[in-house]
Amino acid sequence: MSFDITDMEPNEVSINLKLFQQFRFFHLFNPKTKKFCNFNVYHLALYIINCVIGCTIIIGLMSYFTLEDDTLNIADDVQSMFCCLLYIVCLIKMTSITYKANIIWKLLHVTSIRFLTSTQCQKHVGILKKYRQRSIKITNYISVFSIITTIQWCFFPLALMLLQKEDANQSNRRFENIFNFRFPVTTVYYNNNYFIFYFIEVSIIMILLYTHILSDIFFISLCYVMIAQFKMIKRAYENVNSELNSENNSENKNDNNVNDCFDDLVSIMEDQQKQIAMLKLFHITYKFIILSNVVSYSGSIIILTYAFAVIFTSSESLPMFSTIRLISSFGNVIVVLLIFCHLLERINNNMKFVHFGMYSSNWTSMNLRSKKMLLLSMQLNNANELMIKITPKKIVDPQFFSSVIITCYNILSAMLNISSK
Repeated sequence: MSFDITDMEPNEVSINLKLFQQFRFFHLFNPKTKKFCNFNVYHLALYIINCVIGCTIIIGLMSYFTLEDDTLNIADDVQSMFCCLLYIVCLIKMTSITYKANIIWKLLHVTSIRFLTSTQCQKHVGILKKYRQRSIKITNYISVFSIITTIQWCFFPLALMLLQKEDANQSNRRFENIFNFRFPVTTVYYNNNYFIFYFIEVSIIMILLYTHILSDIFFISLCYVMIAQFKMIKRAYENVNSELNSENNSENKNDNNVNDCFDDLVSIMEDQQKQIAMLKLFHITYKFIILSNVVSYSGSIIILTYAFAVIFTSSESLPMFSTIRLISSFGNVIVVLLIFCHLLERINNNMKFVHFGMYSSNWTSMNLRSKKMLLLSMQLNNANELMIKITPKKIVDPQFFSSVIITCYNILSAMLNISSK
């Protein structure tokens, strides 16, 4: 029987299956999803939505190339640039996910509780269940944090409009909006039809929220699955043949234990091969997405921090709502980037720790055939050093995160020095 995650119960899968089913995220990958002209209907919907958003953003930026009757400030520019970065990453994520939908559907096989079938690995399935709970908790925190940040971006402009309505009309200034796109219309027309432009920007931020949250928590869930299953393989190697220490030295019992040990090693090695094959699919699917995330989040850190520096050093008064909005966005970007780097390092480390699990096994009590099998497993593990790298020597990990932050603030310092002259 072929694997179909949609037919499985939530407790049979090591990710938050209900969440992804409720938000129709699995329909992007499921080959049984309805098709129109041989295209997945959800793929077509995403393509159309992304085209509409892209055209809207382009129209919203057109006034930067024309003369306007109101003034621009750094806060307006920052919010527009931040939205453009989010949209570019959203486009890259959705294009990559839809293009590699078949690969991701195969990759989802790794989320099954019964993916590792060996007896020794199944003894430690509690590790996978523990990491499942941890991933659900982390992804819920990230989702709530992102939703709160989005709510702030949506409702603060309305509060500012009510507080500053008379001042804006008197100074010929446009009302504050979510991203402050400079649509090619007059200030009077914009203010009179403010809610039309407001709902346009609300629809954009909701699509961006949906894309970013679901793709990020899906990636984080897969990372936790990979970490847990490499730990299970490590524990399986550590405990294989351990019962020999407590057995009698009779010849018949030793023969039985030696045979059982060899069979266990073969089954664990088969699980190890399956896990490495899934890790390759994981890297194929997410390498470009992770690299684009690093670039875009780095750009967001630079943009948001530059806005802080310019606004706080400006003689103009700073609205409290804008400050809270920028702080929450900055915190969200930093946290997500740090989690990405941390989880990728955990995957790399746990894959290496499998090797130490082999050394920690009771290999001295094995016969020659079992020792050769264990040595073959070590060679297999050494031959598959799969890591997501920026350069041949630069791995995505917390050390890379710190170098990204240092680089961002070096660029920021240069920008501030240029602007102060």
